[in-house]
Amino acid sequence: MVKLSRGPLALVLSLGLVAVISAPAHAEKLGPRPNWGACGTSTGDYKLVYDFGGINLKCGNASWGYRHIKDRHLNEFQNLARAGGLNWSDLVYWAIHYNVRDPDHVIVDQGDGCRDRMLYLHDGNGRLVWQQRFKVIYSAIDGRVITAYPSSAICVR
Repeated sequence: MVKLSRGPLALVLSLGLVAVISAPAHAEKLGPRPNWGACGTSTGDYKLVYDFGGINLKCGNASWGYRHIKDRHLNEFQNLARAGGLNWSDLVYWAIHYNVRDPDHVIVDQGDGCRDRMLYLHDGNGRLVWQQRFKVIYSAIDGRVITAYPSSAICVR
């Protein structure tokens, strides 16, 4: 289980089975995402935003990377993050982080990879606020993130 606290509202972002949720004494506290590289309007597509350890978020463009996630999935992340008093990019970071660190499913097919992970958001009293699966699609050839988004489905071939 992973604890996330931001401002006066303490939240728990837990991983795994419901049985794990009941053990907050073993939770790891999470905060805002680490500093990311900036993607300005003149920044190149391949500038590194963050290295997740073999899978890298780069600035990208309309089809892949940070710019794609921001342009296509910001509202989805924002709506989920708002429930926890978080910034959308904090949630993007943790979704990618746990998909790299401890995915539920990994599928690699013809050079592209898909990882998915169920995350749970609890309030300070341990009540479930939401549970949501997040997918990360990446290039299995060079490790760059193509996209990340909330999903109701697991990765399949």
